[in-house]
Amino acid sequence: MRPPVVSNINPARSLVLTHEEHALLGELVEIMGLIENILIESVEPFDPAASIRLSGMPAGPQARLWMESINGRVTDPTVSALIPAARLELEQVAEDRNAFIHALYENDYVDGYVEPGYQTTSATRSKTGTSRPTADLQRIRDRAATLSVMVDAIGKAVI
Repeated sequence: MRPPVVSNINPARSLVLTHEEHALLGELVEIMGLIENILIESVEPFDPAASIRLSGMPAGPQARLWMESINGRVTDPTVSALIPAARLELEQVAEDRNAFIHALYENDYVDGYVEPGYQTTSATRSKTGTSRPTADLQRIRDRAATLSVMVDAIGKAVI
C-alpha cells in the first residue's frame, strides 16, 4: 500500500526566490545534467570504462577526463580547437551553478537605490560564505545553454 500523497507542505522558513528565479535555477540544473549526459554519451562508444567513470565525477575532474578521452578523436580542426575552451567553461559554469545550489537565499534591502526598501536577493554559499546576486542566474543559465551547444557539437564530431 502506498502512503497518502501530502500536498502543500511548507518548508521551515519562507522561500525568497521569485517563481522566475526558481525557474531559471531549475533550467540551469537541467541544462548541466544534459551537458553531463552529452559528455558521457560522446565517450561511451569507444571507452565504456571512461563513460562509467564520468558519470560519478564532479564537473572539474569530469571535464578533464572527457577532454583526455576525446583527445585526438575529433578530426575537424575547427571543432577540435573548441575542446579546451569547453573544458574550462564547463568547470567555470559548474562552479557558478554550485554558488546557487549550495546557498542560502536572503533578501537584501537597499536604501537609496531606485526607491527605499527596493528588494534584491542574494545567494550566500554555505562553504565559502561568498555572496552572489540572484540577478546572475539568467547570465549563468544562458552560458550553460551555450556550453551545451558547444559540447554537443564536439560530441557529434568524435570519431
